[in-house]
Amino acid sequence: MKNLKKTLAMISAVALAGSVFAACGSSTTTTTDDSTTTDAAVADDAVADDAVADDAAADDSAEAAASSDGKVTILCWNTDDIIPMLATFCANTDHTEDEFNVVSFGCGGSEASENYDNYLADASNDADIMFVEADWALTYINDDSDATGTRALSDLGFSDSDFDEVYDYVKEIGTSTDGVLKGVSWQAAAGGWCYRTDLAEKYLGVTSPEEMQELVSDWDKFEETAQKVSEASNGETALTSTLAGIYQVFSASSSTPWVQDGKLVLGDERSDYISFAKNFYDNGYVVKDLPQWSTDWYAVGQTDSTMGYFVSTWGFGDSILTQAAGGEGGATYGSWNVVVGPQSYYWGGTWLTVANRCDNDDLVKEFISFFTSDVDGAVAYANYQGEYVSNQAAMEQVIPTFEGLGVLGGQNHFEVLNEVAESIDMGGNITAYDATIKTLFNDAVTAYCQGTYATEEECIDAWVDSVAAALPELDYSNFD
Repeated sequence: MKNLKKTLAMISAVALAGSVFAACGSSTTTTTDDSTTTDAAVADDAVADDAVADDAAADDSAEAAASSDGKVTILCWNTDDIIPMLATFCANTDHTEDEFNVVSFGCGGSEASENYDNYLADASNDADIMFVEADWALTYINDDSDATGTRALSDLGFSDSDFDEVYDYVKEIGTSTDGVLKGVSWQAAAGGWCYRTDLAEKYLGVTSPEEMQELVSDWDKFEETAQKVSEASNGETALTSTLAGIYQVFSASSSTPWVQDGKLVLGDERSDYISFAKNFYDNGYVVKDLPQWSTDWYAVGQTDSTMGYFVSTWGFGDSILTQAAGGEGGATYGSWNVVVGPQSYYWGGTWLTVANRCDNDDLVKEFISFFTSDVDGAVAYANYQGEYVSNQAAMEQVIPTFEGLGVLGGQNHFEVLNEVAESIDMGGNITAYDATIKTLFNDAVTAYCQGTYATEEECIDAWVDSVAAALPELDYSNFD
């Protein structure tokens, strides 16, 4: 199994260059736009570097993707998820990979929507399943148009009871504003805080996850512990790696949506975050000026520059944490543990939606069901990929028997994520504008921390101006 995972990771890099890979068949994986690296690509893998550099071979691949020849065409921003999904699906059903046509745009999730729209603008391009991210899922879930819209899952024969075991917040994100379920995720993207066990013992005297959780169980304690680590290490070790990671957690707690009655809203929690972030930055409690997803971001996990990372379910396995440790056998591999951290949160996740132009209902339904409503399928994927899946009944089977992850020194991270997932409450605060507003807010706060703006007020004004430029249709009277 480990060798197969390594092979698939290498294949993923090659697939980004528009090549063909075969796991249980021969499926064409097409890259239609490869100018941007993926969010969680194997950045430190020489094979991946060579493959991405060679992506020019895929320049004319969009034409090849136009017709699926009866296959199920899946749109995604990169192949990190779909490769292990197809491997698991084919291994546990009588289907082969040549029944699928994967169209990957070789970009980060935040750039996917624009690429999708350009692709879907051509009515001859086939699309059956579209992967969408939580922050911009409603763009398509609220869309009923023939060109870019999505279908109700009930159109494929699903009933609400099929998803009784799926976490409520997962269904909430996949539901349109008029109450129609149009998307469902195979992931419950619960996250925790991962920390270096050796540094925790050295600077805090901590020898167990339970002891660490006591020191980071809320934001006040998180800050106090950051100060202790900084003092004990003479400023050499920051408690956590990026402001962006902290913000992902903070943003999950807001009691108000970004937009209410058409008006832009800041909210108390987000306002509090501005001063919290500035304090962390100024005191060196977070690694300064470290872009998330950069090569340097992964690399600091192999040094003593940081004690921790915030990691969601998709970041375990062969993704964020393993790369931060230097890969299997790397400098800090096996020297990590995970705890709930200062608050429960979800980070991202990918939802499966069905394009209005879908012409392969039966196989599409079977594929979606396998990873979401089918307990056996969800169990198979959770065990294979090490992801916390959205089906609660499946996780009840997986958690007691999961052997743990090598990067975590054998710790069963599912036990921690289960505690988080059970307490996630969206509170109806998802809006179609979240991706844009959230990104611009984080950009403004980061700029404030770096000295671009002198005060919090200037930071907020700059954020409002940037949102107004991007979303002129909103009402900004709350900030007059």
